[in-house]
Amino acid sequence: MKVKIFWFAALLLCVGLSVLLLKRQHTDQSGPPTVPIETKHETAVSATNQPIGLPQTNRLASKIRRRASELSDSQKAQFLADFEKRYRPAIEHWFDAYHGHLPFAAGDVTPDKLVENIGADASFGEYVFVVDGITLAVRDSKGMAQVDYLNDPKQTGKMSALPNGAEAPIPDMPVNRQEVTQMVATDSGTQFPPSEVRMTPSGFSGGLNGGALVHVGGDARNGATWKFDLVFGADGKLAYYLRGP
Repeated sequence: MKVKIFWFAALLLCVGLSVLLLKRQHTDQSGPPTVPIETKHETAVSATNQPIGLPQTNRLASKIRRRASELSDSQKAQFLADFEKRYRPAIEHWFDAYHGHLPFAAGDVTPDKLVENIGADASFGEYVFVVDGITLAVRDSKGMAQVDYLNDPKQTGKMSALPNGAEAPIPDMPVNRQEVTQMVATDSGTQFPPSEVRMTPSGFSGGLNGGALVHVGGDARNGATWKFDLVFGADGKLAYYLRGP
């Protein structure tokens, strides 16, 4: 009789443990109860983090990127003063460095060619000009103004096009390493060693035949570290220029 009671008690214990085990397994799989999350604040934060290249309606974006026509009278007056005192000399210095290799003259860059200003405060500003469809930008940062960007879309657009096969890639380049080294040294004040002036005929990688792709400074395998990124067209004129940090 005692043996039967023992086995009956053991059976009840096993059943109880099985029920508890199943209940816990169900709880682990289902997770905690779902609670609605308030998204109003998150939406407001994410709106201010949109890339500035996308349409934005928040107030912060309007302070970061302004069309020239949106500048206030005081901002226009400040820009005109800065242009004569600081930006024009920076532009002329840059044109002297790349003399004979630019698609327009320094005098063509005038205040009325300004199309956009990018910058949240006085510590940084990017002033974007367009001359005959070619974009030129002047960076004003930490009290220093310098040209940091040029893009001729008629030329750079050829880079993404496949060669039409009508002519073989031209291995010759319109500028040599010594010339580029001197240009960049005049521009930046830094004399880069020949090993850091890397040049490739442009016709081997796209439709811009007879030109030159030039990367200066930094790690050859990491474009983010390059100090200068330049593209010369077949005529020896700069089609693209980007000054790194």
